[in-house]
Amino acid sequence: MIRPDIRTDWTMEEARAIHALPFADLMHRAQTLHRAHFDPNTIETASLLSIKTGGCPEDCGYCSQSAFHDTGVKATKLMETEEVLAAAQRAKASGAQRFCMGAAWRSPKDRDMDKLCDMVRGVSDLGLETCMTLGMLSPEQVARLKAAGLDFYNHNIDTSPD
Repeated sequence: MIRPDIRTDWTMEEARAIHALPFADLMHRAQTLHRAHFDPNTIETASLLSIKTGGCPEDCGYCSQSAFHDTGVKATKLMETEEVLAAAQRAKASGAQRFCMGAAWRSPKDRDMDKLCDMVRGVSDLGLETCMTLGMLSPEQVARLKAAGLDFYNHNIDTSPD
């Protein structure tokens, strides 16, 4: 459900005008909006863990995780849940409020979903907010992660100029 106070009817001209603003003006607008909804002196701390590194089948020229480029990043398999939870516990002990788990792949395989959901539940049980970035998800995978208690999902949408 879209909140009524969030605009979704931007014209291309309006979007271009915002995009063309100087960076400092964009920062000021963002800070003004943030202050309208949040305590300006509170910072949320988060920790990010690569739960599956390298070997991604996508050919994003800028990404060190791509299997198409020799970047020195060694490909690893999906971590075991216990390792992830130990890292989350260390993050919490260091002051993190949110724990994000990222995997270098185009999208998770259905066979990995049980383990991913266990990770979400385990991190949530530690009292941390949960976040994942796993690439593209099917509607069924989204539903499973939501049911497991995932709080946030991050996806970098890479597209061509077209």
